[in-house]
Amino acid sequence: MFDQVNRFVSRFRDLEQQEFNHTREEEQQWRLLKEKLAASPIIEEPQQVLSRKCIVVTSLYEQAGASFIAGNVAYALASQGLSVTLCEYPGSSSYYYFALDFERRVKPQRVNDSTTSMLLLQNNQLRIQIDPPYPHHPSSQIDTADWLLRTSKESPLVVIDLSSRWREPEAKRIFDLADEIWVIFDADIARLTRLFLMEAAPSWWHTAGKRMRWIANKWNDRLARSSMMKRVEGTLSMWGREPKSIDIHAALPHFDGEKTAMAHVKGSLLLELYPEEEEKFQSLVYACKGRLP
Repeated sequence: MFDQVNRFVSRFRDLEQQEFNHTREEEQQWRLLKEKLAASPIIEEPQQVLSRKCIVVTSLYEQAGASFIAGNVAYALASQGLSVTLCEYPGSSSYYYFALDFERRVKPQRVNDSTTSMLLLQNNQLRIQIDPPYPHHPSSQIDTADWLLRTSKESPLVVIDLSSRWREPEAKRIFDLADEIWVIFDADIARLTRLFLMEAAPSWWHTAGKRMRWIANKWNDRLARSSMMKRVEGTLSMWGREPKSIDIHAALPHFDGEKTAMAHVKGSLLLELYPEEEEKFQSLVYACKGRLP
């Protein structure tokens, strides 16, 4: 065996040292190949960057429609093929647990998690995180940044429904970390004015800057007149913002009461039962998609 290996190595070395003469055609092909390699820059494949975005939806007072808008906009975004996670203020008693009849709908989709379960809609494009209420087991304090980081890993777009809990201590941290803040108000201008006169502006109101969006809910064509909008803008400026810096981003109409009532009875989002109503949310959907990083 040793002699065979030795002969093979010797023959290999002899062949390695021999000079081979290329034909004229081979020389020409070799020269063209070298010219192409020298002229063609090496193009590196761009690395795919996974963009993530967090939108916080809050209302200035109860029943203004934050949960209604957050849930249906998230559903409409998922219908556009985006992966969306919808969640609520951490540690709070879940609204969606009751509004979406969680116990009935989540049984075949239950996720093995000790604290949070998931309701999957729109071919699993919409993930709704729901904390089942446990009255005898109060929720422990959580690190808001850690919670938001874990939530953002589920989907590139996260919609957080804070409802009217903007006064909560943990809410400030969420506002600081959010990419956009949607502030919802409705046509009850008297309640809006009383709020701005009786309470001081929260700190996030001044630090949010261009991240803030004002959204009018239950609006109509008469309310959309310039005189009414100027009144609203003037009221919002009472918390120290310049009126010229306030721009009502979107106005949603007052939806058919029978349809919204039926959605509540069925434990569904409005757009689940009435997809034709999605058109009324398109201004928010298109704007949100256009601002995705």
